[in-house]
Amino acid sequence: MTMSDRTPNLWSDPLTVVAEAGVLLLTSGAETSRVEDTMGRLADAFGVPAQTMVMPTALFLHQAGGSTVMQRVRRRGTNLAVVELVNAWSRDVAAGRLTLGDFAERLSGVSGYRRYPPVLEVAAAGVAAALLAVLFGAGWLNMPFALLAGAVAQGLRAVLRAHAVSPGVTDFVGAMLAALPALLDAGLGLGHGGAVLAGGLMVLVPGVMMTTGVRDGIAGDLLASVSRLLEAAVVAAAVAAGAALPLYLYLLGHGRWPV
Repeated sequence: MTMSDRTPNLWSDPLTVVAEAGVLLLTSGAETSRVEDTMGRLADAFGVPAQTMVMPTALFLHQAGGSTVMQRVRRRGTNLAVVELVNAWSRDVAAGRLTLGDFAERLSGVSGYRRYPPVLEVAAAGVAAALLAVLFGAGWLNMPFALLAGAVAQGLRAVLRAHAVSPGVTDFVGAMLAALPALLDAGLGLGHGGAVLAGGLMVLVPGVMMTTGVRDGIAGDLLASVSRLLEAAVVAAAVAAGAALPLYLYLLGHGRWPV
C-alpha cells in the first residue's frame, strides 16, 4: 500500500510516516544503516523516539511503552534520486523546516520518481555501452551495435519493471536482447562481437546492489549484507544465462564468432 492509499488518520501517525520513509529508502537501494539512521532521526524529530530494525525484506519501529509498526518489503530496485530526496527532506524535518503533514504529503508523491525522462535514461545507457565496448577493445564501427545493445537492454528492463515483472526475468530477457546486436556484429565479420556483448551487458550488472551489500557488511549488518550479495549474484546469473542462450544457439547454427 502506498502513502497515497492511506487514510488521513494514518497520515497523522508519526511512526507510520517514518516507516513509509524507510520503505521508500529501502526499495530504492539505500543501505540498511542509512535507512535505520534516517528513520531514527525522523522519529526523534517527530517526538516519538523509537528503536528501528531494518532487513532487506522488512522493517520494524518500536516505541518504548507504545506501538510497533512493521512494514513488509517485497520489491526492491535502484533509484538514487528517491534516496536523495527522502534524505534531503529528513534533514529539513530535523531542522524544523518541515512538519509531519508536509513531510507525509511529499512522501505520497515520490514513489517511482525519476530525475530524468525514460528516453534520456535509455539513450545514456546506449552511450555508456558504446564507450565501454571501446574500452573492451571494440572499434568505431562496432560502437553503433554496442549502443543498440545497451539501449535495448535498458529500455526493455524499464518496461518490464513498470509492469511488475520479476527482476530475474527482466534481466534474463534484457540480456537476451542485448546479445542480438553483438551476434549481428559478429555475423557481419566486424571482429569485436565479444566487446559489443560486454558493453551491452554492463548496463544490467547490479553494481549498486553489490556495493550496498559490501557497505552493509562493513557496517556490521551481516544479514542484510549476505541477502543483498546473494540477490546480486542471482541477478548476475540471470544476465549471464540470458546472454549465453542466444550465443549458444548462434554457435550451434555455425555462426561466425571472433576468436
